[in-house]
Amino acid sequence: MDSQFVAVVGASPRNFWTTCAIHNLTTLNPALRVVPVTPNHSEIDGLATVPDVSALPGTPRAAIIAIRREAAVEAVRTLTLAGTRDIVVVTDGFVERGDAEGAVLQQELADIVQGTETRLWGPNCVGFADFSERICAVAEPVWLDADPGPVSIVSQSGALLSAFVASATQEGLGVDFCVSTGNGAVNAVPEALRIAVERDTTRVVCAYVEGIQPAQVKQLTDVFETARRLGKQIIVLKSGVSERGRKAVLSHTASIAGTDAVFSELLRTHGVLRADGVDEMMRLATLSLLGVKKGRDRAVSVLGGSGGAAALSSDLADRYGVRLTSFADSTIARIKALAGPGSLIDNPLDVIGVKRREGDESVNACVFSDPNTGLVLMPWSVQFPAETAHESIHTWNWGDLARLSAAHEMPLIITSMAPVPDTGFTRRYRREHPHVAVLDNLHLTFAALAKLFPAQSGERAGGAAHEETGVLSEADSREILAAAGVPVVGGVRVTRDTLSAADGLRPPFAVKVIAPVSHKMKIGGVLLGVPSHAALADAVDRIEKNVAESGVAADRIEGCLVEEMVFGRELLVGLNTDPVLGRYIVVGLGGSATEIANRSTTRLLPLHQDDAEALLAAAGVTGHLAAAAAISSLCEAFASAGFSQYQTIEVNPLIVGADACWAADAVVTLAPETGRDAR
Repeated sequence: MDSQFVAVVGASPRNFWTTCAIHNLTTLNPALRVVPVTPNHSEIDGLATVPDVSALPGTPRAAIIAIRREAAVEAVRTLTLAGTRDIVVVTDGFVERGDAEGAVLQQELADIVQGTETRLWGPNCVGFADFSERICAVAEPVWLDADPGPVSIVSQSGALLSAFVASATQEGLGVDFCVSTGNGAVNAVPEALRIAVERDTTRVVCAYVEGIQPAQVKQLTDVFETARRLGKQIIVLKSGVSERGRKAVLSHTASIAGTDAVFSELLRTHGVLRADGVDEMMRLATLSLLGVKKGRDRAVSVLGGSGGAAALSSDLADRYGVRLTSFADSTIARIKALAGPGSLIDNPLDVIGVKRREGDESVNACVFSDPNTGLVLMPWSVQFPAETAHESIHTWNWGDLARLSAAHEMPLIITSMAPVPDTGFTRRYRREHPHVAVLDNLHLTFAALAKLFPAQSGERAGGAAHEETGVLSEADSREILAAAGVPVVGGVRVTRDTLSAADGLRPPFAVKVIAPVSHKMKIGGVLLGVPSHAALADAVDRIEKNVAESGVAADRIEGCLVEEMVFGRELLVGLNTDPVLGRYIVVGLGGSATEIANRSTTRLLPLHQDDAEALLAAAGVTGHLAAAAAISSLCEAFASAGFSQYQTIEVNPLIVGADACWAADAVVTLAPETGRDAR
């Protein structure tokens, strides 16, 4: 290390970039030799200068260049020939400018380093830092208190790099390597990710991506698969979701933002997590490092601790879709024997008046030893403890939790309900118990857990589909909608022996099971795009087989509903009954977009025609009289005494065509007091 040095080309006391670079290099590693390159000063910040790169005292380990673009290209040429390992080109004015000369110069940079061992970063970037090597060649203010650790950061934006490093430090994460790729003339996002993933000292890579070029897709998917093979996690935060964001991306780094939904699917396919913000990206990194108990499903057990913590945890788990553990029967029996009256023996756990607070037969130990648990979460409802006499019960509790976590090799999170100050105790606790994550902000923790421990689609205890009390079949639900004045798509009930009833319908068809199950798609009870009448027999056979295998009793399967398929804008229209506030309607994007977009508008009934039009407008449908009339009629019927026996009515989707609309799928449920057979 003593023989190595870093060159800063274009150094000047008035140059923001080089001033920051020199400060970062010398502050992170005072033993590192830094050589400013400038013909205008004999020394800068007490460091002797050389007039140009040809006068450097040997080959620098790295170089930072912040001079005009033509001169920057020549400096890169000289440094590459000398064998410099890393060159940072801070200089801008290349392809991001959109001029022909800038594009030619950037290509020249790429040609210079082609086939060499030199790694070129930029142009139009702020540099890199290798915390394990103690080199911070970043030309902007950066958080230098970061400890070396297992997280690397790749950012297409230089302006955000220091924020990512600071956020990682605030989260308590150690940083291994970070880099700003800028225009990525040679090492763009895919190459930078590969370099980070292949580092032995990196376990998680956080990446900020603005956009990629079509030619980079194969490189990107290859590095995703490399990370999966090596057991390393990549987490991506991507901008350019909105139209304005896409324009900003193009002007910033000349990258193409691409279609956001397709990009999300690419990440999902290759096991890459997507974060919705900087704080969530770092929380996902923490949880990825923590992992799940070996050999266990990804299911979270929550030690509620108090009624408020348990209730909030339940709400957050439901809101974000976190998979909660279904405790084994033996676990429940053990906890019941230890719990006092009024305890909630469920997950989240809310136990009061416990008979034993410590040891391997305590309530906490029951959860840590539960065979279905993959991770334990303790929401902390008061301030983080300090080592004072009146808080000794809390510090003892944390010590016992750490002991149980280690003994059972069970990952543990202790998270505050909101951001709270650290204490000397918590800082020491983190150092002594690295297998426990001490975090703040329960809300953020659940948002991140949902991406690592997602609730299974249609998941139910035992894995079998349940017949749902009070759920009417779709065939019956269609008739209720028609009676309320809502147009329904053409359809008939059939069985294997009465397929001729569908002869008057026009293909293609949607075929759906008639049974008291609301989520038919999840149990294989729906086939779309059945092309002809001749294909109906096979479709009915497949559906009835799927539904029977899901656990629905054969005598509850009445047959199938064959419907004509119609096409148009898909909306969700849901009516429900609140026990306090009464009846209301929800309108939003329908079909598969309902859960993805999570965009909807709610209104209490009664609903007027103007309100119906406003609801449609919020969902992107304007001036559609037929749809507004259908929604108004449905609301009027649902608010009437004649529909009082119904708890909910859901139409998903309501297909909105050019001048007509049709209910294509409907589920009606009975009010609990109705007590009528769901058939």
